[in-house]
Amino acid sequence: MRGQTVTRKPAPRWRDRCIALSLFALVFGVHAALPFVAMPTLGQALWITGFGTSFARGGLLNLYAHNFGFPAPAPIVFGLPGAYPAGLCIAAGMHPGDAYALVICLWLAVAFVGASRAARLLQLPPPVASLAAATWLTLPLVWNHAHYSMLSMGFALLPTYLVAPLALCRPPLLTRPAAVRVVLAYALAAVVAVFMDGYTFMCFAVGATFLLAWTAWAQPPLRRQLLRLGVPAHVVSLLVAFGLYRAYVGRTEFYVEPMEAFRAWGVDLRFLVLPTRGTHWLADLVGYSEPRSVIEQFGDASVWQTTFVLPLLLAGAWAWWRTRARSRLALAFWAMALFGGYMALGPSVKCHDLRPVSLQARHDPLMPPELAGPQTGTSLLSKHLPGFKNMRASYRWMGLSALGLWLLILLWLAQPGARRRYLVLIGIVLLNLPEPVEKWRVALDYRADLRQLDAELLDDLRGTLRPQERVVFLPFGNDFIINYLASQLDLRAYNIGGDKNLAQARLAWPPTLLEFPMLQVDPGFVPRVQALLARDADAVVVPYFDMLWAAHHWPCGEQHLAKCPPEIAADRAPTVRALQALPGLKVTLRPLYAVVRNVK
Repeated sequence: MRGQTVTRKPAPRWRDRCIALSLFALVFGVHAALPFVAMPTLGQALWITGFGTSFARGGLLNLYAHNFGFPAPAPIVFGLPGAYPAGLCIAAGMHPGDAYALVICLWLAVAFVGASRAARLLQLPPPVASLAAATWLTLPLVWNHAHYSMLSMGFALLPTYLVAPLALCRPPLLTRPAAVRVVLAYALAAVVAVFMDGYTFMCFAVGATFLLAWTAWAQPPLRRQLLRLGVPAHVVSLLVAFGLYRAYVGRTEFYVEPMEAFRAWGVDLRFLVLPTRGTHWLADLVGYSEPRSVIEQFGDASVWQTTFVLPLLLAGAWAWWRTRARSRLALAFWAMALFGGYMALGPSVKCHDLRPVSLQARHDPLMPPELAGPQTGTSLLSKHLPGFKNMRASYRWMGLSALGLWLLILLWLAQPGARRRYLVLIGIVLLNLPEPVEKWRVALDYRADLRQLDAELLDDLRGTLRPQERVVFLPFGNDFIINYLASQLDLRAYNIGGDKNLAQARLAWPPTLLEFPMLQVDPGFVPRVQALLARDADAVVVPYFDMLWAAHHWPCGEQHLAKCPPEIAADRAPTVRALQALPGLKVTLRPLYAVVRNVK
């Protein structure tokens, strides 16, 4: 009837749930994690589950690995929220690869619910909130960091971490029970973030600081709540998280990265607007992508395969323009986006900067100062400010930038007259999807590679090494595969995977082991092996596989510079023969390694 207001009935809850489940299925498909079928990565899965298995051997309250990084107990420097539940699954009888895939699925579910909750706090209806969560979790910044394990989950959880700060910065004022829940959620988010990954912890800390500071200044009705509740919750949560991390790991800085690393891993402006070929199916289909490789580019592939944000950038900039006068949060989100993007550039601006031919043959990823473009000034922060000094891969500040843009889009969608604007989210999702067939083919191959590794190496080692033996794999390096092998075999291996973990473990190594150079068989190798077996080790293993890259593609991969087992065996044959010639040593030859012991 004319003159009457027609009230639109809310959609049934079952319909909202079906939409949410369908969108989560899409997210699940993009990440290609399916227990008993596929794994999103291999190398980092072996690294994480190695810790998890070793944790589980020590009981429910054990958070240190005792099977590698010997003789000191080894904390995991990032990824504890992934390693610990994986260990529980392994203790329950799951294969480590399947346990890892299940943990990824569980954290994706948490991230989906958390991102939906953040969208609901910005007044989006449930179906659009679910679509917003799917939009975030299908960004290349999230799914294409799978090879960096829990870094991917850290990016996935960024909106979830911000739920508590958003609840403090939105009217109405919180009741006492709600305030207690928000404070506890704040503390929990900070603790999970710092143990999940340091890069995304910094993005969360800086983003929440922007949000609280701006709201306290711009919204007088909320100022008292923020000053009495929000700011103390923010500061205490971050300090508690930092204190717990330092108490667990023992330190927060392992080595000082040169500014050449910050510069090399800074994002090139071209990466933001032009995707890398082989990354996005639609861009490849229409020819809007370009090939890139480690030969020509500084840094590594993560810099140019995860930072394409053009769809999000255009939509976010438009959303800020349309909401800047209506919402007081718009400027805070825009500041997050700009600051994150600025820090992601690194110490100098790069725009299609390629390595000169003179550097290409050296395989050196660093960017020397003489090749740097205009200076950004961020080197002052990266050199002197705690936390910022640890953000050596500068491009990962794009997590903060993407979060600000995503929140701006949600603000715009929540404005009156937003009907059909959700199509923008659908467009962003479609433009960011990987090629599904190739994505799942690789994920299936990873699980097959792990089963092959078990059959060809792990089962063979089980017959030559005994549980609780003190073992050294030489020459040592960043030995990702040892985490998995040593924990499965219940060894006490000096080797360990992870550059920070290796730096920590070497502090407790015996002097003889410290005399070995990394990744080299030098003239003193044989006598040092003899000295090591005399006191500090029960067995020395000379592997014929690359202990870093064989963990990522077993037994070797063409895309890496590592050698395959036959070539490594040929290179190390003279060393093995020299060990065989020494009296008092017994050398056991196997297809993929040699084991050296004292004759008993």
